[in-house]
Amino acid sequence: MTPSVTENASLIVIDWGTTNRRAYLLDENGNVLDTRRDDRGILNLDPKRFAESFHEFIKDWRDKPVHELPVLMSGMIGSRQGWHEAPYVTCPVRQDDLVSALIPAPGAENCSIVPGISLAPASTRNDVMRGEEVQIFGAIGQSGRDSGILCLPGTHSKWAKVENGQLVDFTTAMTGEVFQVMRDHSILGALMNKTSAHDKKAFLEGVDAAAGEGGLLAHLFAVRANGLFGRLTESAQTDYLSGLLIGHEVRSLSKMYAADAEGILVVGSEELSALYGTAMTRLNLTYQHIDGAIATINGIWTLWSARHAP
Repeated sequence: MTPSVTENASLIVIDWGTTNRRAYLLDENGNVLDTRRDDRGILNLDPKRFAESFHEFIKDWRDKPVHELPVLMSGMIGSRQGWHEAPYVTCPVRQDDLVSALIPAPGAENCSIVPGISLAPASTRNDVMRGEEVQIFGAIGQSGRDSGILCLPGTHSKWAKVENGQLVDFTTAMTGEVFQVMRDHSILGALMNKTSAHDKKAFLEGVDAAAGEGGLLAHLFAVRANGLFGRLTESAQTDYLSGLLIGHEVRSLSKMYAADAEGILVVGSEELSALYGTAMTRLNLTYQHIDGAIATINGIWTLWSARHAP
């Protein structure tokens, strides 16, 4: 790290999750000057060492001669198991609501935690998110819209509805975790070749199968039956299972949120978003991919700018 880089810095953004954390050093215009990441997610740290680990992680970035650079953190670091709980803000939520609910991180000067979001208590469903809220607002801003349907693929995928700049509803689908459990800890994985290259044909067969009668629980066992009788090779079964689960998710939640002709904003990594995009194309849905890391940076930068607006 050269002194000139830190001299031009204005803000540090940390996306601190369950298993990993990522940090971004931004200049006065929100441009990225430097990045870093490690595996010190909240589950990999002694809770008593959050402050110490935080300082170690970005110490060289905060060596400014005048004052310590401000830091905004999002993700599971603000959960009950994290450094300090940042209480949920209930839907509907605007960016200004998140700014008003920022929580100071104990033991760290000029450092705040972005709160998560929950559905209103009166809702017929309970749901929560932490970290995705900044991605949602960052992605909406990047898209040039003030309304839309967003899909954030992941271990626990989020689908969200934004109207006139306000997050009004969202739903979590455990697609990624169910895939991992079925592949690695169930009878379905016994016949799978888990290291083979991606099989797009098998993936699309899974997406198509999600439209059949019987529901997901019945469809899951068909993965094994098709393998036993040779309809799916060992190398095809993993992608068929992936397509089946993503197909069920996309079919049900795109209907639930009445995805329109403007298309769904898919916010996440390129690889995972491509799978969702393939499923959406198969289902005659339009979509636009927005990189998840960029959405996080844009979302937190927008919060920071709003906090310091005149």
